[in-house]
Amino acid sequence: MQLYVNDEVLNTEHTRLADLISEIVPAEQRVAVAINQQVVPRSLWTERILCDNDRIDIFESIAGG
Repeated sequence: MQLYVNDEVLNTEHTRLADLISEIVPAEQRVAVAINQQVVPRSLWTERILCDNDRIDIFESIAGG
């Protein structure tokens, strides 16, 4: 399956968002994710099935105030 992750082409066999994130993001790094410009809550990552040509944006979570 071909995905676009932060505007770069990525070919992967992963079908679930959680599996993809665990492969490309270090475990200690906190991130937020949007697929096709829709934010996906962390609680739904294990349920979210990826589709060919999805556009995934990964943002580093930063605490602010």
